[in-house]
Amino acid sequence: MATLKLTKTSVEAIQPEAKDVYGWDTQLSRFGVRVTPSGSRIYLIQYRSKAIAGQPPKTRRITIGQHGNPWTVDQARAEARHLLAQVDLARDPFADREADRAARRATIDAAEQEAERLAARDRDNFKAVAERFIELRAKRNRSWAETERLLRHGPISEWGERHIADIRRADVADLIDGITKRSPAVARATFAAIRPLFSWCLERDLISTSPCEGFRAPPRPKSRERVLTDDEIRLAWHGSERLSGLFGPLVKLLILTGQRRAEVAGMTWSELDLSNRTWKLAGDRTKNGRAHEVDLSEQAMAVIGSIPKTGAFLFPARGEGAARGFSATKRQLNKRVREVGQAEVETEDLEAGDMPDAATWRLHDLRRTAATGMAALGFAPHVVERVLNHVSGSQGGLVGVYQRHEYRAERKAALVAWGNRIETIVTGQSPATDNVTQLDRHRA
Repeated sequence: MATLKLTKTSVEAIQPEAKDVYGWDTQLSRFGVRVTPSGSRIYLIQYRSKAIAGQPPKTRRITIGQHGNPWTVDQARAEARHLLAQVDLARDPFADREADRAARRATIDAAEQEAERLAARDRDNFKAVAERFIELRAKRNRSWAETERLLRHGPISEWGERHIADIRRADVADLIDGITKRSPAVARATFAAIRPLFSWCLERDLISTSPCEGFRAPPRPKSRERVLTDDEIRLAWHGSERLSGLFGPLVKLLILTGQRRAEVAGMTWSELDLSNRTWKLAGDRTKNGRAHEVDLSEQAMAVIGSIPKTGAFLFPARGEGAARGFSATKRQLNKRVREVGQAEVETEDLEAGDMPDAATWRLHDLRRTAATGMAALGFAPHVVERVLNHVSGSQGGLVGVYQRHEYRAERKAALVAWGNRIETIVTGQSPATDNVTQLDRHRA
């Protein structure tokens, strides 16, 4: 340890040794330079702190900076004077620096904790958890797309950013009550979608109790009996021709085939055997998991023939997969039906009140209408149920287990007859081709 006037030359002249070497300035006491074994030259001050609250004074060292990077001797000496002036005023700049560092560390720790909390919240908010549930659990079932739709339109839109553990039974009640006002059937289906989601969360310790526990499921809604009249069928057909895109042909095939909305919307070209006029659905495409074959009438073939082949699906979505967004489509169809009805009122001098309102029926009612129409044409209930791939009623119980006859000829006759009936309703004339099946032998 040496004392010398610190200058650029004197500082750089100090030779490094095996241990740190200190040089103290003769111009400013308590100011010096430390030369490390590696040759680094670091300016610093050293002083004795004042005794505080019975604590003995302590020797303190405060580093100013490295020689030449960026500190010069004059700059380092000026900084030393500033720090030592505080010491002379009974302050302890070393303790002040430590306090500042502790405060910064506390601030950083708090910020990191808050960031971690927010990340955990985002990771386990309802939307994120529901997305994981759909991917890991719901997609094991054939009906996962419907589960996803119900979750997105109800719970996710309502609770999306809330932490999954913050959802309470009262929240479930408010959600289900709100949906019930619009549609009791959708409310029951939504509850059936969220209950397994919360059970799945329990399994993964994301929540301690399920908000669905002790909550009674909404009652099963009364079965709808809505069947379209001939006038409503005609207006629906002509109204569908005014829809944009491929939704018009989709509505027509719903009318002609009586199949489920999702099945028709998801129709692919590979499922069609146009030479044999059949549409074959694998079990994973049907609600009951049973493979199904639908005969295509002349009218259905004509509708399919009007659809351009642009991909795997007859009715592709704008993004990927099959068409969706049926609520908006039905609203547009209601509007187009009113336009057609108004045109008929004006051209045929009818009363406006005579035109039925399409808002009173749903797309699923087209399936019931087709079933009722085929029954009215004289086809037995078990044949109609086979057409719809519906196992209940006459095909339930032991009959459903042991009766495996497919009634292929009768089913084809029913769909051909129904297609002809639709053509008559829509055009007011019987089909030009003589393809009307004799029905007496198909009656029950």
